Amino acid sequence: MKKLVRDKIPDIAGDKAEFDVLSNDEYRTSLRDKLVEEAKEVQASETRANLVEELGDLEEVMRAILEDASITYEEMDSIRQSKVMQRGKFEQKIVINTKD
Repeated sequence: MKKLVRDKIPDIAGDKAEFDVLSNDEYRTSLRDKLVEEAKEVQASETRANLVEELGDLEEVMRAILEDASITYEEMDSIRQSKVMQRGKFEQKIVINTKD
């Protein structure tokens, strides 16, 4: 199984593990898999300290996806702000009741 790791992990691990470099397509797929992995870790966080750490990891993966796709953080944030203006935020804790 291949798991995307941060750039300094090979130096930290030394001879304890084997590492490969992914192709661009494999990298894109792995980044999206890593995004889901980190989101699940955010979901599972039970302490504030762990939540802060996992949110930082999530943002690092998100920034890597933005860079890979040649999207600036500002471009993404502009779209986010536009959605806030059109649809609002999540401050009022509103849920929709669906009929499944």
